[in-house]
Amino acid sequence: MAYIRPLKNGNFRADIRMKGVTKNKTFPTEKLAEAWALATEAQIKQIPALSDDQLLKLSDDEIELMGGIELFNKVGVDLFSIRNVEKLEIINQLSKKELLQLSVQEIERMGGADLFIKAGKRIRYKLFRDVCTEYLNQWKKKDFQNQMLRVNYWCGIYGDRIMTDIDIFDIRDQIDEMLDDDQRPTTINRKKAVLSSVFKYALSRGYIDENIVRNVIIDDDSRQRDRVLSDEERVKLLEACKSSQWNKLYLLVLAALTTGARKSELLGLRWNDISFKESVARLPDTKNGTSRTLSFPPVVMTEFKRFQEIGNGLIFESDRKPNQPKDIRRSWAKALKEARISAVDVLHNDGSIKLEKFTFHCLRHGFCTALSDAGKELSQIGKMAGHKSLQTTMRYIHQGNDQKQLIVDELAQAFNL
Repeated sequence: MAYIRPLKNGNFRADIRMKGVTKNKTFPTEKLAEAWALATEAQIKQIPALSDDQLLKLSDDEIELMGGIELFNKVGVDLFSIRNVEKLEIINQLSKKELLQLSVQEIERMGGADLFIKAGKRIRYKLFRDVCTEYLNQWKKKDFQNQMLRVNYWCGIYGDRIMTDIDIFDIRDQIDEMLDDDQRPTTINRKKAVLSSVFKYALSRGYIDENIVRNVIIDDDSRQRDRVLSDEERVKLLEACKSSQWNKLYLLVLAALTTGARKSELLGLRWNDISFKESVARLPDTKNGTSRTLSFPPVVMTEFKRFQEIGNGLIFESDRKPNQPKDIRRSWAKALKEARISAVDVLHNDGSIKLEKFTFHCLRHGFCTALSDAGKELSQIGKMAGHKSLQTTMRYIHQGNDQKQLIVDELAQAFNL
């Protein structure tokens, strides 16, 4: 039976406890609460009385009007199984060997992985997320919470991918992303070790044929990167960003060019981080563990105002995953291609690097180099870039030949030579 009670704010809450189902909802009037309670109780009685034929004829909209899939499940009606009864019969007839030999395409034609899981059948083509769950369930060591956090990091990247579809190029790209985000090789190796453990578990269960993570080598990123944009390249890149299908790519790249902020810092910006009055953004927690402030020039603030919103939503939010940053890789790659800026190393015939590839992180190098060329001190550059030490700042600075020539010419004049 339903129980209607008034709340202190003037609303009314309807509580239903019937046949194992517990539901509640709040309404502005007692009449609306009573109407909802009567309708829901009627649905709880009606759903179990429907025949399989009647259930099969229900459209998705009708199911929603009757309380949704969740209510059907609560009253013991498994619509998923009823709708797929013939497919489940075929799946149940397959031997263990036949199940493990099914291809991804065959699994999809037969109803998808969820249907096989519903039937309690083990298939080879499992989602990365499902394998991670299995891996954590068998974890026997003490630091479970830390291990779970490390596994969840990779789930955020590969969660909905089928294990066998993840190849060495995917992992290599992600490692490069970490390096470009200025993560230390030791940090990356720890994350890689966890990923390797998940793949090792998957290999032991027969979900994959090889632990490809073991073949990925972490490059030493201690060498100085010299790749900065020429004036012509910078103009072309910004023009390509302006014409991008993603309308915020120009804003993102412009902000990176003029502040030297890390990609992760910019993608993590929320609207309430921005002070339009002061033309700044406050970063409460950066990579090196300290807070800092980004100062924006007028051209960047103008772009921010084009998209301005109220609240704490992400400025560069994903259009597919709410409250998650945008995955910019495709948009960025297209912009580089349009600007004719190589995203891979250009090599000489002997295999040596002729022109280093340009990554998003190179925008940060260019920012530091531009400040150095403008005569700014290392301490100023380091503070602007958010570096913890001058040694880090020195790694980012690259002075071109023209600037070096100017320095030695000035020195010769100072010595009256």
